[in-house]
Amino acid sequence: MNIDNDYPLVIFLIKGSQYAISAKFVSNMVAVPDIRPVPHAPPYVRGIINLRGKVLPLVDLRLRLGYTSANSEVSDFCTMLKQREQDHRNWLNELEASVLEKRDFHLTSNPHQCAFGKWYDTFKTEDLSAKAILRKFDRPHKRIHALAHKVEKLQAEGDFEAAQKLVKAGQAKDLKLMIKLFSKVQDHLQETAREIAMIVETPHFDYAVAIDMVSAVEFLAPGTTEDLPIGLDNGEDNNLVDLIGRRQGDNSSVQILDSGRICDPDHVKGLIVPEDSTQQEALQPA
Repeated sequence: MNIDNDYPLVIFLIKGSQYAISAKFVSNMVAVPDIRPVPHAPPYVRGIINLRGKVLPLVDLRLRLGYTSANSEVSDFCTMLKQREQDHRNWLNELEASVLEKRDFHLTSNPHQCAFGKWYDTFKTEDLSAKAILRKFDRPHKRIHALAHKVEKLQAEGDFEAAQKLVKAGQAKDLKLMIKLFSKVQDHLQETAREIAMIVETPHFDYAVAIDMVSAVEFLAPGTTEDLPIGLDNGEDNNLVDLIGRRQGDNSSVQILDSGRICDPDHVKGLIVPEDSTQQEALQPA
């Protein structure tokens, strides 16, 4: 594939990596509209969208490139957070049970050793709002785990009533705060993980691709592109990247996609009905 130097590249992000398509083939970029699933679609096609009366297949470019879809990633992340929330509910329930049954407590009192603590200590994000929410976990999380030592001391002194009150206070205050923070993180993630639908028009076929975020529309300097190195392609049936380019501002690499290969018309044949079909009305957004 050769770049048409009369047109800039639309540079966008997929999983933090930069990809691009010639602006020659990009007609529009909008928030992903309502998607209608269709039977027998290939795995990388989420369904069809209706953009001002034009029905197009929507390609999940993450899946097409061999990544996890953004939807699955968000869902998995939220599931993980719900489990970490339940872990701390269970932790405090077990601490209370150890007091009521006058026995030792065997779960970890180290906030860095529970599943959430290990994740929390290593997780990194460039999202400043998410960072601000996550920082608020530190104190209540440490206070919850510190209860184990305080409860153990009260039990050793035989003051089981005070120990139980301490656990109840932890449930009412710090656990409640953590539950709110878990909810805030999930809400923020779902609000910000809004994909862009980029409309691609090729000489023979039009389609839409779901991308994470548009980064820039710009020209690359002459001589800053090269063929994809042998062995770095995505496989015989998924070799979408032909060229590697370098951006002028920061010299960062951009993988330039062949718009003619992203969505094979033969793969989606029959998914789109003609615009004058009586079925067209059924494809209108709900």
